[in-house]
Amino acid sequence: MQKKRLLQDIGLTAYEASAYLSLLKFGVSEANHIGRDADVPYGKIYTVLESLAGKGFVEVQASRPKKFRAVDPEIALNLFFERRKSEFEREVITLKGFIEEVKQVLKTIPTQKRKDDVFWTTAVTESEIRKFAVSTYGEIKKSVLIIPPLFGMPIVPSLLPEVLKAIDRGVKIRLLGSHRFTSLSSLISLLGDEDFDKFKKGMKIRLVQKSFNSCFGTFDDSVVVLFQLHPQDNDRILSVVKIRDAGLAKNLSKEFDLLWNEGEEFDFEKVTGR
Repeated sequence: MQKKRLLQDIGLTAYEASAYLSLLKFGVSEANHIGRDADVPYGKIYTVLESLAGKGFVEVQASRPKKFRAVDPEIALNLFFERRKSEFEREVITLKGFIEEVKQVLKTIPTQKRKDDVFWTTAVTESEIRKFAVSTYGEIKKSVLIIPPLFGMPIVPSLLPEVLKAIDRGVKIRLLGSHRFTSLSSLISLLGDEDFDKFKKGMKIRLVQKSFNSCFGTFDDSVVVLFQLHPQDNDRILSVVKIRDAGLAKNLSKEFDLLWNEGEEFDFEKVTGR
């Protein structure tokens, strides 16, 4: 049963898996013998065997009656993998084309906005927060002001590629941290030389000699992200709230600037040894 289930897991039908396993035992056999052993109805066995032949698992001798031979599993499975891989690659290319077309079409839909609109969303679990962060950084067009939680969070290394993509788009990032952010050097050490230069160019960092009562960020002067720290571990985030509110973003940006002016510039070369 395990062998049959594994064959089904890679894409064979239940009848195909049973027929191939029977034919592996027989080596060469006729359809009626294979059908009886594999418990495949007689009216379907020829269709099943022809399908297996099309997938590269069976060879067919055009005699009367036809005879069938199982292809060696090593060869059959390798060929099957390469065939499916090519199919997936073509599907991905086609899907990408459709996606780009849909993007262009949907951009033409006018959106009615009201100045007093406020919209908020939340994320709680680590996987939700990771998707939340990736999505948020993907939307940023101009600027980020952020006082983040400590860099001990497991989510941060996985977020680095999104930060670098934002920098590539011309997004300017200002990050403000406390003296406890000395661990930032270990995070930056994960970057290769090219990414390090990019990170240093697009990211301005300042440190202050105090801890913050709250952690937040503002994006593009219109979106606010509030981090709720875990009450038992300030290195962990309990939840994140994203609020689309230009007024709140403006007020928090002013508060950020006041704190920023008190900070000392982070020396990338000195701390990282590059």
